[in-house]
Amino acid sequence: MRIGFRRLGVEDLQQVFLWLIRPHVAKGYAAAPSSFMEVVAKFGPRASDDNVVRAYVVTLDGRDAGYIQAYDVAAFPEYARSLESGAGTSSMDLFIGEEDLVRRGLGPRVIGRFVDEVVLADARVMTCIAGPGEGNIAAIRAFEKAGFRRWKRLASGAAEAECVMRRDRDEPGLRIAPIDLERDAATCIAFRRDSFHASFGTHEGCDDEMGADGSLYLAKLRARMAQVPEGNCHVWHGDRIVGQTEMRFADDPGVGYVNLFYLLPEWRHRGLGRLLHDHAVAVFAARGCRAIRLSVSRSNERALAFYRRLGWKRLGLRPHKEAVDVMELPL
Repeated sequence: MRIGFRRLGVEDLQQVFLWLIRPHVAKGYAAAPSSFMEVVAKFGPRASDDNVVRAYVVTLDGRDAGYIQAYDVAAFPEYARSLESGAGTSSMDLFIGEEDLVRRGLGPRVIGRFVDEVVLADARVMTCIAGPGEGNIAAIRAFEKAGFRRWKRLASGAAEAECVMRRDRDEPGLRIAPIDLERDAATCIAFRRDSFHASFGTHEGCDDEMGADGSLYLAKLRARMAQVPEGNCHVWHGDRIVGQTEMRFADDPGVGYVNLFYLLPEWRHRGLGRLLHDHAVAVFAARGCRAIRLSVSRSNERALAFYRRLGWKRLGLRPHKEAVDVMELPL
């Protein structure tokens, strides 16, 4: 199931109107508009690139499925004051317009993708918030599944109070530290195997690459650690390992190579991919490298989109692996 986001255009306004008058949207998102012209007046300006509200159509396997938007809280001073928040905080909301797609677990996936790929793609944004109504339990649960936590209650006149939720770019308590292979070899093997499955959708071929007991992989990891010890790290949350990075030097002089960015499944979709990426950039920039490379499965559309947004360019196929692309980021 391919989830995408297309900038709202004036040609989408009629579809937005038809979604907004549907009972399930009017119940969970906003009261139905009285006319199409009301929608044009409200949503039409959001089709402009310079509008403070960044509006998108949610697509599912190429099909228009709903509406999603984000905006800087600081652009609305009264709202910012009520939240005691402002610069670095973005707010978002959405609705699924097609009724046959409701109650299928789509909401958390759309929210997580949007926060990672749109909201936190702006390096200035440190926090994303959302304000579903206190009685909208389904929406609250969807945001919780996407990594948001309940933050505060915001009441405004006779309208239903908001359950304001937030997701921060960097979770408190996270730290990156070099791998202790004598202590954590089993964790490294488990992470690498799960990463293989996430990339290719199967474990077939994993033993050929790693060795049945992981010994081939551990030998390669030791060599990487000897080359770039500060690049081969575990991500810790408190006393638990939740992620891993692996790096070495490429064969070309002045080029670094990322062998692995990994996060446990429950730690994905929370903006931490950028944390791992920025760590790699810092490591190789400090080493005087002119570029970084990595390999990514061409079936891993989410990873490809993530790297493209951050400026990575495709160099070509990885030798002897036709399903894998090599990408490069100039430093």
